[in-house]
Amino acid sequence: MAKTPTAKAASSAPQFIPVGIVPTDEQIAIQTCRARHLVAMANAGAAKTTTLALRIAESVTRGVWPESIVALTFSVEAARVLQARLIEIGLDEKAARRVRCVTFDAFAQQVLRDFEGIQPPFLATSEAIAPHVRSTVAKLQHENAQRRSPRELWLPEHNEQIFEFLTIARQIKARMVKPELEDGETIEERAELLGIPEGVFLLYRHLERERAGDGIGPRWRAEFDATYDLACLLQSEDVRIPLPAYRIAIVDELQDMNPASYAVLEHLLARGNAFFTGAGDFDQVIHRWAGADVNFIRTQFGQGWRNVESLPLTRTYRHGPIMALATAALKNKEVVSGRDHETYLRLVPYADPRTVGEQVAADVRDWKERGGQLDACAVLLRAPYQSIHIENALLEAGIGWRVEGLESYLLRSEILMLRGVVAFALEDYESIPGVDKRLKVLHALLLWQQFEWGAKRLEDSALKTAAAQPELFDAFLKGLLLKPQTRADKKAGKLSGDEEEEADFRFLEKINALRKNGRNEEANTLLNLRKADAETVDESSAQRNARLRLERTLAMLRAAPADEPAHALLERAVETLQLRRVARDIFIEPSRAVMVTRSIDGFIDASRRRNMSLRDFAHWLRKAEVRESRLRASSTVLLCTVEAAKGQEFQSVMLPYLEEGAFPMAGCDRAEESNRFYVAVTRVRDELSLYVPEAPDRVSAFVKAMQVDKAIARGRLQSGNPAAGR
Repeated sequence: MAKTPTAKAASSAPQFIPVGIVPTDEQIAIQTCRARHLVAMANAGAAKTTTLALRIAESVTRGVWPESIVALTFSVEAARVLQARLIEIGLDEKAARRVRCVTFDAFAQQVLRDFEGIQPPFLATSEAIAPHVRSTVAKLQHENAQRRSPRELWLPEHNEQIFEFLTIARQIKARMVKPELEDGETIEERAELLGIPEGVFLLYRHLERERAGDGIGPRWRAEFDATYDLACLLQSEDVRIPLPAYRIAIVDELQDMNPASYAVLEHLLARGNAFFTGAGDFDQVIHRWAGADVNFIRTQFGQGWRNVESLPLTRTYRHGPIMALATAALKNKEVVSGRDHETYLRLVPYADPRTVGEQVAADVRDWKERGGQLDACAVLLRAPYQSIHIENALLEAGIGWRVEGLESYLLRSEILMLRGVVAFALEDYESIPGVDKRLKVLHALLLWQQFEWGAKRLEDSALKTAAAQPELFDAFLKGLLLKPQTRADKKAGKLSGDEEEEADFRFLEKINALRKNGRNEEANTLLNLRKADAETVDESSAQRNARLRLERTLAMLRAAPADEPAHALLERAVETLQLRRVARDIFIEPSRAVMVTRSIDGFIDASRRRNMSLRDFAHWLRKAEVRESRLRASSTVLLCTVEAAKGQEFQSVMLPYLEEGAFPMAGCDRAEESNRFYVAVTRVRDELSLYVPEAPDRVSAFVKAMQVDKAIARGRLQSGNPAAGR
């Protein structure tokens, strides 16, 4: 990390005395450091967030207004944890709430909203951006074909290629690559400089122009676009952005910085002549897909700053010597524990992944019976599909759970779609409890049947009415899903019900006005055109095929014997609906389509394990949801993705499915998977359970790298406790 050599900034005695903790010498040095720019890189569990909270509290105690402090993070959860930590260490709650803790992107969105006076649509998924990509690709292909000498361009056409392009686009935005060319520069030269195909930069250039709009404001923004847009505007000589002035700027998750967020930070520091403190851990970079760049932090961050101090947070106080040794082996770096009691570490072998849920539920129950709090226990998952067997096992064990970073499997679109099909086949709409749940089922059916409905139509009161009344729920099937879409239907799909009604009213007014003026022929022509719209089928081949597949599926389910096992019928339904192939058409990210397939397989396996008829299984699902809701009202264990767990810690952590192909996940960047695993195992304080396959060749390489047996043996010697570790 670049820095200007300075004499060590003197520290003074702290004025803020926290409650519940005794800060270490390292923490006190950071809390009281007088340097204008302070950087702390640390190991996991070295209390980075707590240390940042101490520094903020020290500033408030010394008279800095809380409103003049901003804490920036890269995840919503990290911002939430930092604000909560201020209160936990004893800062007055009202003062703590006045400190602004927010993500970089949310901060940028607010600044841009104040400057632009508008809030453009936010496209939260790749699927929402894909139509814009396809439209721009079509324009480029047309323009290229008109050239006297057409270029040989690689342009994305399929979902996987579009996802690849969006990933590249996000990364080059993080690097502050602008679509404009320098004087005399060519498309070919810029693409070669960036190390990307010419067609990719050409598409990026045109798509950014399309997104920028006509000068009033951008037509849309996606994730991290606000940070990029603000950074570009701040660097522009033609525009002046009124940034808020802060005396102190704090950055957590410093390892996730990139040139775009750094540009925003530098202007923010300059605006208020602010003091800066940042903390991070290089081994916790799990957002390289979004532009996080460790090399940038190490070589360019802080270059040119004066009075820069780098202070360490070397010891972990989250877990004991055994875990410190295991993570040191995993990451090949020094990790030292400062705890005075040990962390329990064990490997739990399994023969069949389908039994892991029962093992986890049994261990959660054992944790509770030994006096552990469910709220302090977390089951961390590499992917959402892994929750299905665990959720079912917790339900049967009478243990409540909550989720972070994923949806309960009964709420996932592919499962809701299947449940809707089953409800239609059985004509049993009460098997889906509640209006809200039925509304989600209708939305899922529209998604999987590939209807092109606008956001206004999806929020339509007519949909909500259909969800509320079973007889209308049935009409939704017959009057929409199984009816060939007409030109009029397609137009109406972009409007809300009120807008459609208003358009009909205006049309009738126009017809009446024409007739009053004796222009009957024109009125008849308009009526005939409207009639033609209502009778002319206008559906894509995908919609037509989806409609026919749904018809065949419903016919198959209705003709099946009442006692035929649900899993057999669901398997045939999935094949007839071709859900696995449709998933690849719907979802841009290849891994998302894989997750959907695994989620469907898990759902079918859940029905197989119960060996019920389709009707009985549908009723079991309803009862399960009701029971789950009751269980959630009491103390609950957390089911959480690794990404959502980042920045948190738990007394007990359980990591299931630690086998090759699952964690590390097949097809994912190995280095980032290693960092993700490091994040997962270092969330623990007291007990870590690693669930591994019995076959040694299937065990995750990351678990092997921890050298658990050696860590336990050495940890026992360090702690002097021969029983420690297992």
